[in-house]
Amino acid sequence: MAHVPASVEDARLIIDSLREDPLYGQQLPPVSDSINENACQLCKQEKLTFEPPPMYCFPCGARIRRNGPYYAYDTRDTHHSVCIPCYNKSRGHTIEVEGQMFPKARFQKKRNDEETEECHQICALFNDINYDVKQAYTCLYCYIEEVKRGLHVPSPQSAVLGASDLPRTALSDHIEERLFKRLKLERQARAVQSGRSFDEDDLAVYLAVYSDLVAGADGLVVRVVSSVDKKVGVKPRFLETFQEDNYPTEFPYKSKAVLLFQKIDGVEVCLFGMYVQEFGAECAFPNQRRVYLSYLDSVKYLRPGIKAATGEALCTFVYHEILIGYLEYCKQRGFTSCYIWARPPLEGDNIFYCNPTIQTTRTSDKLREWCLAMIRKATKEEIVVELTNLYDHFFITTGECKAKVTASRLPYFDGDYWPGVAEDMVNQLHQEEDDQKLQKKGNAKKIIRKRALEAAGHTDLSGNASEDDMLMQKLGETIYPMEEDFIMVHLQYSCSNCRSFMSSGKRWACHQCRSFYICDKCYSAEQELEERERHPSNSRETHELHPVDIVGVPEETKDGDGIIESKFFDTRHAFLSLCQENHYQFDTLRRAKHSSMMVLYRLHNPTVV
Repeated sequence: MAHVPASVEDARLIIDSLREDPLYGQQLPPVSDSINENACQLCKQEKLTFEPPPMYCFPCGARIRRNGPYYAYDTRDTHHSVCIPCYNKSRGHTIEVEGQMFPKARFQKKRNDEETEECHQICALFNDINYDVKQAYTCLYCYIEEVKRGLHVPSPQSAVLGASDLPRTALSDHIEERLFKRLKLERQARAVQSGRSFDEDDLAVYLAVYSDLVAGADGLVVRVVSSVDKKVGVKPRFLETFQEDNYPTEFPYKSKAVLLFQKIDGVEVCLFGMYVQEFGAECAFPNQRRVYLSYLDSVKYLRPGIKAATGEALCTFVYHEILIGYLEYCKQRGFTSCYIWARPPLEGDNIFYCNPTIQTTRTSDKLREWCLAMIRKATKEEIVVELTNLYDHFFITTGECKAKVTASRLPYFDGDYWPGVAEDMVNQLHQEEDDQKLQKKGNAKKIIRKRALEAAGHTDLSGNASEDDMLMQKLGETIYPMEEDFIMVHLQYSCSNCRSFMSSGKRWACHQCRSFYICDKCYSAEQELEERERHPSNSRETHELHPVDIVGVPEETKDGDGIIESKFFDTRHAFLSLCQENHYQFDTLRRAKHSSMMVLYRLHNPTVV
């Protein structure tokens, strides 16, 4: 049968979990068997509806909000949706949709409130695309009776492929090993907090006997479900700005998707996911040895739903350890820095389709603090050596920093915030220059630009300000109000003079100044200076610099893991589209179980349509 339960006990566990108060999912009012015979015999609910697939305006691409008005024109083969602003903006009696003109009179005003009724086969965890199984749907009660009467033989547990059967990688092994070790220590800490003191052997016995009193997060599996080579192309206007500097036209990187599963009530549930971009040692500057955490998402179903010994939620403890394990793995492979854009996801930006209703979206401040709490833990373990942000590192020159303030030094990531903004700004600068030539009123604007650049620290302003300088000034003005959201984590030390990361040779440290390190190249240049010009600047006293050998940083950053391709996980958009089209929702635990089951089935059967 195309169900997850491999035994009668598993089937009963699934039924019992549907009857429990859904503490980790959406609470639904109970319906008695005797009240309505049309209610589902498993969950005791009647009509349930799915979240409708997102609807977009064809002319502008904007998402039409739920329950919002729009105009629609349906033909035999297509459905055309137009938002209210585009409909009203269209002049005359026609409107253009995908290059074709349609009479506006054919469009009917509608409301985006259509419902899709849910099939209760989800309650029984029925797999409707398992074509290898010829049996029709059977409810779990009948399944149990058939097994009792010998009419059905349960599938062995080994026949049901789960998360642990997915291929292991060096990365997943590293994260799992760290996670399990840290969870064991956390559980021991909670046992001690209960007022008991043990030696290590007694503690193991106590945890085994009193597991309910000191519950642990068991049944966890971490897997890399996608690891593919990609390239991010540099946008044309930005590339044109730096063509004389031989700026790369593209940057190769390895895209990875990592998932966490936990077995809950006998069913594996996907709880956490992240997408990362790894730019290796072979990548050109400025992306060389950089890592970008592009997407992060979770659903609040991890069991047990308790506080860890540290006082934070146990789920936070688990997710932090996964991220710290990843940073540790990147550091060991020779990556120098990791970048996190800590902003709340916009509508449609999640990895999991339909987050739980009990799970509130974090504000920017709370999300940033969540990330910083993780980074503080990693700093204590010396995985992270320095914390800063994009603005402070690239837009400001303070103290003895001699690095040029230029957009060509900014790491260029796929889907990151600033590359798209910068492209628009370069277009705007070109448009302003064209307007100046036409209107012949450029002198006043040049004076304004010069003053703005001087305030930003640009002193060499002979002639017209360069496009790079103006771009950095405009970018800085945009990024500065939210500078703390663009988190930059240093896994290796950066040179205080040139700001480059040091991965070989020596770093020269000042024992009198906090966090002052320079690379071999800058140290050699320092020795050529007169004593009064040496570190620290603007001081009569010269500080001695001490060499520290840089060890443990590999020349190459390759991890040795092979390519893992998945048409559903190679991009976040592909996975989200799969879930939207098939109603793989995660807003209740019941739906999350079925959605996770179907995701695992597709991962194990990649040829399934």
